[in-house]
Amino acid sequence: MQRIAPKATRSTGENRARLAAVQQLMRIDEEGAYVGLVGGSPTRTQPHARKRDPQAPLDSRDARFVTELVFGVTRWRRRLDWLISQLRPTGGTLDPELLQILRLGIFELLELGKPDWAINSHVDLAKELVRPEAGRLVNGVLRNLTRMRTANAIPRPKLEQGFSQRQQADVFGIASSHPSWLVERWLQRFGEADTLKLLASNNRRPVYSLRVNTMKVDIGALEQELQESGVEVERSPYLSGEYLRVKSGLQDVLAQGLLSDGLCQVQDESAGMVVSLLDPQPGERVLDACAAPGGKALFAAARMRGEGQLMAMDANARRLRGLPATAAQQGVPAGFLTIGAADLRESLPEQHAPFDKVLLDVPCSGLGVLAKRADLRWRRQPADILSNAQLQDALLDAAARLVRPGGLLVYSTCSIEPEENDLRVDAFISRHPDFVAEPAPTGLLPDSVLNQNGFMATFPHVHGIDGAFGARIRHRQ
Repeated sequence: MQRIAPKATRSTGENRARLAAVQQLMRIDEEGAYVGLVGGSPTRTQPHARKRDPQAPLDSRDARFVTELVFGVTRWRRRLDWLISQLRPTGGTLDPELLQILRLGIFELLELGKPDWAINSHVDLAKELVRPEAGRLVNGVLRNLTRMRTANAIPRPKLEQGFSQRQQADVFGIASSHPSWLVERWLQRFGEADTLKLLASNNRRPVYSLRVNTMKVDIGALEQELQESGVEVERSPYLSGEYLRVKSGLQDVLAQGLLSDGLCQVQDESAGMVVSLLDPQPGERVLDACAAPGGKALFAAARMRGEGQLMAMDANARRLRGLPATAAQQGVPAGFLTIGAADLRESLPEQHAPFDKVLLDVPCSGLGVLAKRADLRWRRQPADILSNAQLQDALLDAAARLVRPGGLLVYSTCSIEPEENDLRVDAFISRHPDFVAEPAPTGLLPDSVLNQNGFMATFPHVHGIDGAFGARIRHRQ
């Protein structure tokens, strides 16, 4: 029999972290916040939370625990809810806070392997945030789960012989915690084996990479500095001269102030490959037309060595606010980078046109980045892909007016769906016979990330990075 830990030895920090996690999970569900959000407006749990003063700073270890809980519960939400339905003695609707506490408890017991005595923290939390009798329900559900865990009898959805593809998608969707419509879509497109690999990839801990600012530091020097400080990094297999993949110790990178010193920025390699596809050169006139928050524009500035003209614009002024300060930190010369808030469809920067190169990284479903943005899988619907396509077409038509004859338009997304990618390029070319799609020049990107048309197309389960798309479209002379 497992010994119950004395109350005095339990981690007060962990208990406060659980409370903070419930608050953030409530924000995700009720306010549309995303899993990377820290702080912000109060939730309806806040009046209860004052009993434990949740706004008092957590130490770095407990803050990381909050992040792990929020990301994990968000990622595994569908499977957690299915398990709750199997473990509860009666059905009915649960209070939102109570549902989050049950999700949290099941996640900790199954995914983090917490001991049985950790249940008491979740019971106390239910009593405090919901009502005293809610603690009994939490205790019953979680004790039932620990008995099943001990007996190796955790319930699992079963795939039966003769199931339709829709039923198969339901089973895989519960087991992998994805919406059934998305699983069914991928089964039709990729087949069962690759779909299962993609689902598993979306549920792994995200891989983070650093784009080294070669305007201020040599990649070899920064690599050595990080390794000597205990951060485990390796060169990117796709962009070995400018990217380091962080295998462990990302928090240490942040703590060392390397980002605030402008020596590097956290940016996925797929985003870097889009800029490589654009291939901005010193002396050119370049527009990043949907630039916020500005990571690709800053990489373009480094590639251009601060020579020429670079304009970054976006319809969302708020998301551009931090770009001037970050550009200054990274050593971007004053006067080289122009930043403006405008909707490309309504306010074209024609006074700066024509541009040699235009990067159009359009709003999209984000279905290539579900490892980092697990909340997106619960926010997206099939209709979103079609509505995105209409916006993407409008942005492409607007951007085309700004490319000089002989110039280059690069269209990109962080989606893996053809309706947002290849099909948008095909539709654009059919509307604009003065443009032609062209394959990536030899040596610009590895062949492994190019599809049959020579477009960039990365997939999480194939390339180990975010799913993304990029196509070069040339304005005929």
